[in-house]
Amino acid sequence: MATHSHRGLDWVVEQLDARQGVIDEITARRVLSEAEFDAAQIQPYVEERPGSYSRRCVVRREAYELLVLTWAPSQGSVAHDHSGSLCGLKIVRGCLTERLFAQAPDGQVRMNAEAQFGAGEILVDPGVVVHSLCNNHDSGQLLVTVHIYSPPLPEIRRYAVADAPPASIFLRQPAENAQTIAIIGGGFTGTMTLANLLRFGNQITQPLHILLIDRLPAFGEGVAYRTNDAKHLLNVPAGRMSAWPDRPDDFLKYAQSIDPKIQATDFLPRKIYGRYVRQSVHNLAETSGNHLSAELIRDEATELAPCDDAGWSIKTAGGRSIHADLAIITIGHRPPDDPLTGRWKGPRQRFVPDPWAALVLSQIGPNEPVLLLGSGLTAVDAMLTLNRTDRVAPLFAVSRRGLLPMAHAPAPRAAADVSKLIDPWLNPETPLTVRRLVSDLRGEIEAAAAIGVDWRQIIDGLRPVTPKLWERLSVRERARFLNRIRSIWEIHRHRMAPEIAESIQRLRKNETLEIIPGSLLSASADDNGVDVTLALRGGSTRRTVRVSWVINCTGPGVHTRHTTHPILRPLIESGILHEDELSLGLRTDSQGHAVGSDGKILPTLLVAGTLRKSTLWESTAVPELRQQAQTVAQTALLNLSKNRKP
Repeated sequence: MATHSHRGLDWVVEQLDARQGVIDEITARRVLSEAEFDAAQIQPYVEERPGSYSRRCVVRREAYELLVLTWAPSQGSVAHDHSGSLCGLKIVRGCLTERLFAQAPDGQVRMNAEAQFGAGEILVDPGVVVHSLCNNHDSGQLLVTVHIYSPPLPEIRRYAVADAPPASIFLRQPAENAQTIAIIGGGFTGTMTLANLLRFGNQITQPLHILLIDRLPAFGEGVAYRTNDAKHLLNVPAGRMSAWPDRPDDFLKYAQSIDPKIQATDFLPRKIYGRYVRQSVHNLAETSGNHLSAELIRDEATELAPCDDAGWSIKTAGGRSIHADLAIITIGHRPPDDPLTGRWKGPRQRFVPDPWAALVLSQIGPNEPVLLLGSGLTAVDAMLTLNRTDRVAPLFAVSRRGLLPMAHAPAPRAAADVSKLIDPWLNPETPLTVRRLVSDLRGEIEAAAAIGVDWRQIIDGLRPVTPKLWERLSVRERARFLNRIRSIWEIHRHRMAPEIAESIQRLRKNETLEIIPGSLLSASADDNGVDVTLALRGGSTRRTVRVSWVINCTGPGVHTRHTTHPILRPLIESGILHEDELSLGLRTDSQGHAVGSDGKILPTLLVAGTLRKSTLWESTAVPELRQQAQTVAQTALLNLSKNRKP
């Protein structure tokens, strides 16, 4: 009978537990150096996966986690850093290749060093190194590594890698008399605002300096497109996903340049889209005029304040102080609120507050039951990640109504002409209520079905006029919509790709996935799992389930003055910005100018993206956001030209 080393995984856990806190570099290096991992103890955690390297959790504490990673030949990580978490690893078997990257002012990184390490060697990174790890394609054997992360690493910060040198616009110093535009937020909306400023900035002659500020290093991705999971698909077919309002085939042409077999009706992996958005910027950067300069700042804006003379003062977490003649706020969704406040007892290491924490989800074993809080598109993403071919433990998803998003039609159809339906709604002589909207819409869908028109065509036909309808609703009626109709509207409006819907249906059919209408009452956790008590919808029945993990999939948090982005809170409290009564976002005019509490517009402060939901309602999907990005860019350039000093 094989015997385990007296300094194996259990010994490492004892050493780290004795530290009683975050593990420092000296401790990690000492423990890994003294550890003696034998094959018999490591083998239960060795798992070769066809799609990517595997991460198996040995133990997870609040201060650290210990994992075994298995890399088949050709498998590796993307260029990343560890967001400040210490990473220490020891190679148990095989040969590891580490590539180091240097950051550049165009928001991309370039490889500047490469080294190989063999069995028994140790690497310790305090959390700031930008690198990638891989098992070379010609190694001929598995690579097995033991990793310590402290504190636990829910997600890495991914970087975009380039080979060519940065475009001149990113190396050029701004002209002495250049005006400055600062974009705060580097997701889809912020990046396409930059792209539009480059595009239309080439049509002016005045010197212009453009800054894009975002804490995430791979700009253009945001939450939606930073996923690296090929199972996460776009919710709209490729032919309708152009980032430009006036270039409808742009994304399709980009996708077909990668794979000519792609069709306009295909639902493509979301990870492709972030690369497309970045490429849109770099294509324009290569052709920008000498009067333009730009900088992508990997930092978090912590303060935005009006200057006494003109423009805006911006400060960052990294200590930078920036003056901008005009600022554009493109901050995205707030992180999900904590639905377990006051309901959770015990350690919280088995609660995943961020549903897009891909590293945590990837280490959840197929034999571990999981409870998802929510059943919308966010929960669907988590289901797809957890749905491995060898999954044997159940997945539970609990939400108030127990509704899943609807599916797109197998074959796309054009939006219906709904002018006869909406014209009476837009009549200013009669009040518009949610009750009337719902009643009329149901009748229209029933009548359309009788002549072969799909309900999806009716919903799609409403999309262009949704902002006008939202504007017509009183605050009371908007609140009624949010409380009673929102969940039903959103499962019909924000739909799943047909193949994703089929995958979810298979999970339900084989009883791997159970959707539970209800709410969470309490959760009691220990080191091995969580006992969750649920109140079932429609009665006083309660149900308790034992799970290994609880994942928060309740969706983005709200924008109150207490929970909004810290950079906005002082502006709201001082009345410079005005939040809406329903905590959806900020008041803006039709061009995206911010509106203060006194009702006056701010000509040098523009807003685009989800923060405009309070004014437009539809302000989360590409068709609306691409138009906003173009509008605020053109408005910004026009406003600066009017205010330029001779």
